[in-house]
Amino acid sequence: MIKVIARSVIKENHLSDALEIYRHLVAETVKETGCIAYELFQELNNPNILTLIEEWEDMEALQRHTQTPHFITLVEQLSLFEKELPVLIYKKLF
Repeated sequence: MIKVIARSVIKENHLSDALEIYRHLVAETVKETGCIAYELFQELNNPNILTLIEEWEDMEALQRHTQTPHFITLVEQLSLFEKELPVLIYKKLF
């Protein structure tokens, strides 16, 4: 199993726009083969910090996800609203 943690800082006054884009991304992604979980979280102390926590069956499923039209299009749109922080990718050991 692969776990991905992707944090983003949304620019001021763009949170509602970004949330709408994320809503579509999550709705489409959970339908993908190999997606175990794909959830968006909001930081309590700073609502402009959002974190996607993803679980995938394997790296192949994650790589297929990054090639989907909804991922490519929505990531391009999100770049207008956010500063992306480093994406962390883990594999489950135990």
